[in-house]
Amino acid sequence: MLIVQLSDLHLRDDGAYPRHDPAEALARAFEGIARMRPAPALILLTGDVIDRSAAGYGPACALLRQAPVPLVALSGNHDRAAEFRAALGDRADFAEGHLSFALPLDGLTVIGLDSNRAGGLPGVDAARLDWLAGVLEGARGNALLALHHPPFATGIPRLDGTPFEGAEALEALVRGSAVTRVIAGHTHREITATWAGVTASTGPALAHGLALSLVGGAPHAHTPDAPGMHLHQVLPDGRLVTHRVDLDLRGAPEGFAATLGAEELGRLVY
Repeated sequence: MLIVQLSDLHLRDDGAYPRHDPAEALARAFEGIARMRPAPALILLTGDVIDRSAAGYGPACALLRQAPVPLVALSGNHDRAAEFRAALGDRADFAEGHLSFALPLDGLTVIGLDSNRAGGLPGVDAARLDWLAGVLEGARGNALLALHHPPFATGIPRLDGTPFEGAEALEALVRGSAVTRVIAGHTHREITATWAGVTASTGPALAHGLALSLVGGAPHAHTPDAPGMHLHQVLPDGRLVTHRVDLDLRGAPEGFAATLGAEELGRLVY
């Protein structure tokens, strides 16, 4: 089974960024997903559907309706909770009082945990922890936990300077539970860590990349990196493998010895 993780669309109602067009990146992602073999079971968008204005949800929903497979979305710090629920509530059964959801998917429980507290700051409160505890208690088989904000330290001072409230309690709840993988967005970078005894990662953005700096006081800088997505592959034994897919392919893949035919190209995922 394949699950596609898209993240950080940051769609603006006034058009694209000077060097990036999130709508074009999303369209390119959907084109690639439609060609994937086997076909993914789900697209999971890990937050920041819009960038500045709630007016962006209209264009965003029109674009998301073009998804070639089922799509669910988490709210990010740039999203607006009430407008997000109104625009995307038909895609997931959100919890009361927060935008978390649990989705059974072929033996795997996909959990989207709302990590936005007041002002879009990262964290989870007691109500969300209680909700998650109930979901994990009833989970059959493994669980994939998705958030917008990573609950782990990234090593990037600009990101780690804003603490994830409730991180210790969340880590204690996840450790030893049905959760075998944690994924997040927000960083606009691909980061992998060990947290709560499992592999945790953040996925690349559809909008713009963020320049890497491991010292304090660094400027907020965009990079010209190609947009990308993560492809999470659930193996028959339940283990999960993650592949990065870049979205600036400059042509069809080529064979080592000869031009690939249509049948051979059809065996490639992307």
